[in-house]
Amino acid sequence: MTNESSSQPTLQQQVQRELEELKRDMGLDFVAVALADGKYRDIYWRFALGANSERYKMITVRMGRGMAGKVLQGKRPHVVTAFPEEVRDEVLEYPIFLVESLRSGVGVSVDSIADVRRKAYGVLLVGQRSPREFSAHDIERVQSCARTLGRFYDEEDARRLRCGRMDPPASENPLPTQAEPNGSQSAERSETPAEPSDHGQDREPARQAAGPILRLLKAARSAGVACELLDQRVTRLSRERQEQFAAILEVLVNTCVSSSPVNAQLVIGQEETGNTRVEFNSFLLHALSQELFLPVMEQIRSLKCDFEIVTKKSTQSVRFIVPTRLLLDEMHWN
Repeated sequence: MTNESSSQPTLQQQVQRELEELKRDMGLDFVAVALADGKYRDIYWRFALGANSERYKMITVRMGRGMAGKVLQGKRPHVVTAFPEEVRDEVLEYPIFLVESLRSGVGVSVDSIADVRRKAYGVLLVGQRSPREFSAHDIERVQSCARTLGRFYDEEDARRLRCGRMDPPASENPLPTQAEPNGSQSAERSETPAEPSDHGQDREPARQAAGPILRLLKAARSAGVACELLDQRVTRLSRERQEQFAAILEVLVNTCVSSSPVNAQLVIGQEETGNTRVEFNSFLLHALSQELFLPVMEQIRSLKCDFEIVTKKSTQSVRFIVPTRLLLDEMHWN
């Protein structure tokens, strides 16, 4: 007798097949799915076709921010036809567009079909690396795919319930795989997220005053430093922790903006461990040394950062790791 589990395609295979068809039918450059983590109200890109690299795995988006955050909070399509011109004041909140060099895209909510509350699983994003006007028919095609994905996730939830399995929080799941060019997967992983909170207090306003980290990064971009805020969890830290974080970043940025032209890059992304990795690369405009960071050693110790300076032939790099998950837990306990 045939084993049912071995004869049925896995959730990962079903999702990939559906996305491949969507990508082919619409002539898209990029298709991706992000899933929500109900514990910290954050969103993670879990699966991608047409990705330039695996850097999308470093992205964690806040509810209400950027493409995925706005779609998941508003439960309606979000369309960008010319990035970054259309969102110039919010460029840092669209990390998937920066990482994947997207110029236009449509994001729609992936919701439960069975749940009367319309539980949100995540977001389906389609993108183009050139400007594109998406028609009403295009948007309906994307929404149709999202409904199919919602049914897949419903079926997976039902299967897990029958088996008596309890899912771990999405923040504790391993990072997802990227589809290989031949359509194969490097590993098989769960894609069923925790249910996002429905409590009103967990809903962030669409617009609110930028915190110390975001203000610092916007100033750095204005000065010519190429900035990417991939791990947006850091903007939910307490104000004191954000000020400590921003003070360290300010030392790095000031080494470049004191003279022109600026030739530096600052990337803040999430590691596989759940920590935040900060990497600053400058192209030998200024000498970087431990002494440079003496004024912020108290902040470095307080944030429990692992810190290193690396000098190569053509670049200098400063890298440090911040235990963001622990710092967020600290806010809940205090």
